[in-house]
Amino acid sequence: MKYKKLLSGALGLLAVVSLAACGGGDSKAEAGADSAKDLAKEERVKKASIEVYVPKGKNTDYLQKSIELYNQKYDTELELNPVDVAPAIPMVQKVTPKLVANEKMPDLIFLQDNNAGSVFDKFEDLFYSSEDFGFVKEYGKDFYDAKMNMLGNIAPSKKVFGFPNDWGNACMFYNETAFKEAGIDVTTIKNWDELIDAGKKLKEKTGKKLLFMRDTGELDLVKYLTEQQGVSLFDKNGKLNLLDDAVKKSYEIIQKLQDEDLVAYGNSKDYTVIGQECGVIFAGGWLASYQATDYPDDAGNWRISAIPAVDESKNFSPMSGGSSYYVPKKSDNALAALQFITFALTDKDALDAYMELSGLPANVTAYQSEVAQKEFPYYGNQKILLTLDEISQNSIKGYAFPYSADLDNYIEAASYDIKNNGMSVDKALKKQAEDFASKYNVEINE
Repeated sequence: MKYKKLLSGALGLLAVVSLAACGGGDSKAEAGADSAKDLAKEERVKKASIEVYVPKGKNTDYLQKSIELYNQKYDTELELNPVDVAPAIPMVQKVTPKLVANEKMPDLIFLQDNNAGSVFDKFEDLFYSSEDFGFVKEYGKDFYDAKMNMLGNIAPSKKVFGFPNDWGNACMFYNETAFKEAGIDVTTIKNWDELIDAGKKLKEKTGKKLLFMRDTGELDLVKYLTEQQGVSLFDKNGKLNLLDDAVKKSYEIIQKLQDEDLVAYGNSKDYTVIGQECGVIFAGGWLASYQATDYPDDAGNWRISAIPAVDESKNFSPMSGGSSYYVPKKSDNALAALQFITFALTDKDALDAYMELSGLPANVTAYQSEVAQKEFPYYGNQKILLTLDEISQNSIKGYAFPYSADLDNYIEAASYDIKNNGMSVDKALKKQAEDFASKYNVEINE
């Protein structure tokens, strides 16, 4: 994908400017004298305009609603000044030059978890810590363990800086109508062997392929299958697990799918378009925010479930996204931002508003509300928020490092060599693991 190709440039920029970031005096002193612990003792800010870098759409709408609720509760006059910045690499590219130059920053930044490491590797001292502010002690227990584990591994100090917004785990969107036409009850499918058998029958009876894969080299399914087996592609020390048996098992399953001609290939940007014509789509719960709008004619046909297990005795929900908010020190209204985002991520009415927008809070208490019981007609009146919460409760615990996101390019390259160049799985993985390790000076778990 274009964003992933841009990652190398973004990481390169961080490497080039690291000396500038580390030099020029005490960054803590330059950014502001008050620590998050000090700010936690301050009175509530009554009037301020909070500038936030956040993607346009449900996340901006959620913050706007939250600030209305905040002002009502605390009799304040806060205003939100959202700046539309796309997530992932564009956000990293937007904030990095400002951090390098020690320029004034926005009061809040929305960062995806798997990209945050590339920022905090060099600029940890330029942000306030949610842990020091007291957020983790007071509210950490209310969030998914996997989410808090991720946030605790982003910064080099292993201190938590992020305010946890949402958490995504991959699930299986499936066309129940098509499977029923083929005489298949998807709810009885427990593992990948059974899913492949169902896919063969689906193709025979309806002509539909089972699923989508990238024609440039499969990526997402490799990661999902590996993580289902309880193996993260990096261990907690940052060592690479690309040569683990779980990765090789993932390629065995992919090979079976390809051998049975159950795959529809295409460009990664078209995977939902192509997937909509297949039996299943593997994606994070965020897809539910768009599927009904983008494909209204399929209303009532689709359902959501956990992905069938690779090994039923040891099965985890693979990760698929997640984002958090961060508060830079060198901003006009950091204290107001700290106070506001704490409210937005913990207040019941604010969390309800997020779920009404099809947001998936990382705060597990949100799913105890009446809003979480909402039935979605597009999914046959399924209570998908409860389904997605159940899936996330079983999440694998993963780790984020400055180089994590770039591994995607190496997995794609291995997949391409295996499928198109006839390279063995062992050889393709070894080549890419060694190339990646050489570039980032990381160790490989053999």
